[in-house]
Amino acid sequence: MAADSTSTRRRFEFEGMVFTVTESNEVAEVLKGGAVYALGSESFFDEDTATRHHFVDVQGKTEAMLLLVSVREDERRIAAIRRLC
Repeated sequence: MAADSTSTRRRFEFEGMVFTVTESNEVAEVLKGGAVYALGSESFFDEDTATRHHFVDVQGKTEAMLLLVSVREDERRIAAIRRLC
């Protein structure tokens, strides 16, 4: 689903793609022109770090990737992205 511009949101670049967090703490890809596309994901919450970890499938420039995107929900920002495969 496309959403509004990310002009006031924090962005996180990873392997040529740009990601952000929506107001409902979903991971979204920033598209050309500034629109965002919420990505479906499975997730779990780590109470010790107040971080929700999302497993996200994305299509990179040359291949599909599975990413682990760590979101600090209290700060509504991406803390880290790791490529799993």
